[in-house]
Amino acid sequence: MSEGVVPAIRVRHLWHRYAGHDVLRDVTFDVGQGEIFGFIGPNGAGKTTTIRLMATLLEPMAGRIEIDGIDVAMDPKRVRRLIGYMPDHAGVYERITVREYLEFFADAFRVESPEVVDAVLELTDLGELQEKLVANMSKGMKQRLQLARVLLHDPKILILDEPASDLDPRARIEIRDLLLELRSLGKTIFLSSHILTELADVCTSVAILERGRVVVSGPINEIAARLGQAQAQTQAAPVVARRVKLRVLGAAANLTPLLQGAPGVLEIEFPAQQVAVVSYSGDEAWLAGMVRHLVMSGVPLVGVEPERTELERIFLEATRGDLQ
Repeated sequence: MSEGVVPAIRVRHLWHRYAGHDVLRDVTFDVGQGEIFGFIGPNGAGKTTTIRLMATLLEPMAGRIEIDGIDVAMDPKRVRRLIGYMPDHAGVYERITVREYLEFFADAFRVESPEVVDAVLELTDLGELQEKLVANMSKGMKQRLQLARVLLHDPKILILDEPASDLDPRARIEIRDLLLELRSLGKTIFLSSHILTELADVCTSVAILERGRVVVSGPINEIAARLGQAQAQTQAAPVVARRVKLRVLGAAANLTPLLQGAPGVLEIEFPAQQVAVVSYSGDEAWLAGMVRHLVMSGVPLVGVEPERTELERIFLEATRGDLQ
């Protein structure tokens, strides 16, 4: 984050408790302007509580949250004008059409321009469905409608709690593409999920929450570098293997003499005749060197597919699997 730039979201030493149980413990992180920020953690880690605090629905018992430099507890009305909040499993009014639904909420947000509903329908690709009853829409389209609703007052910051939960693969991809488009329009997006594949392709930074504590936060590449350095300095640290799937013409078993025992190679598996899965400890430069070695050795390599994303690796290295 550039020096002197106010973070879109700034959380400091946040605590919250339910029924005598601390669900958030000294949570601290920043979300930069224009980022898609992934808030990651297992169910029960405290993600939704944090989001409700940011959305002014709860007051923190201790700590401070600022949205675009504004204290959430001191000026919640001003914060609500800046954010678009979409809760997990939000309900919709089903006995009206898509356009009627958006016009109702435009009035509730006191949006004066009638063109706003048309613009939001176009942005979210709901224009062709505007006369359709909400009750007759798919789960994915209802999620898209919810996102259209939170865009009506042109919020600067979107706070989305599990926006792709329970969606089929196509609907997940469509929501992901829409989030990328919204970021290109200058929106900051705070996105929670416990499904890493939802976040790996879109997030610029993340915070990982476990048992109410942030165990790591920041840009994904910086976190990966820090964890790699820490692991190198701690001999007792467990090695978290990366896996890459190699597709070849011919028998994949022919790779064995080229890779078995090589520095960094931990294990080789052959799930199919033309496929080898290599477990290794190394970075992208190591992987590039291995591929170059195979090609120069005459291996007819036709595919290289990493089996674990960088975000998955970070999550496994940073967390212990503890539950509340």
